Amino acid sequence: MKVIKPAEAKLNQAIIVKQKEMLECAKRYGMTDRRTVLCSQQLDVLLNKQLKTSLSLTG
Repeated sequence: MKVIKPAEAKLNQAIIVKQKEMLECAKRYGMTDRRTVLCSQQLDVLLNKQLKTSLSLTG
């Protein structure tokens, strides 16, 4: 069983929050609105951090 470190848990929670925020933006303003795109880009940054962390743990 994998033990999740506090930093990983915090990042996972930030990803969940940003996903919800992006979906709300998309519902309210549309998928191509600048606010939705900005949320999507911010989510990409978080997901890339998570990927780098997971790759560094396995590599």
